[in-house]
Amino acid sequence: MPSKTLPTWLQLLAILLIAWLLKTQVFNHRESSTPSSNWTPEQIHALAATVKAEEVVMYTTTECGYCHQAKAWLNQYGFAYTECNMSVDSRCESEFASYHANGTPFLVLNRQGREHRMHDGFDSDEFLAALSL
Repeated sequence: MPSKTLPTWLQLLAILLIAWLLKTQVFNHRESSTPSSNWTPEQIHALAATVKAEEVVMYTTTECGYCHQAKAWLNQYGFAYTECNMSVDSRCESEFASYHANGTPFLVLNRQGREHRMHDGFDSDEFLAALSL
């Protein structure tokens, strides 16, 4: 009687596919190109026009795909920001460690005397809310 179990390589492939799909769905939910809030693209562009590069610091690494997507979203709406790439600048690595951050992208927003740290990656709704306070 033939065995009904899948070959090990096929099981591993299925697990990897499921893991990728879950990660992609979570990422797309948190980092969508259109915020789930009531912001219109015009309102986002208007807010972006008021933001200075020194008010938004994004800690990245060269190989970070999420960093590339966060930068694309910021660029799409015209936000100024300062990138601190830990792959090329050890100062960035030290600053990142001083925040006790553990993942990239890690953003620090300093606006009107208030600091906001985005410890859970880039989330467009959180970003907009923190800047508009």
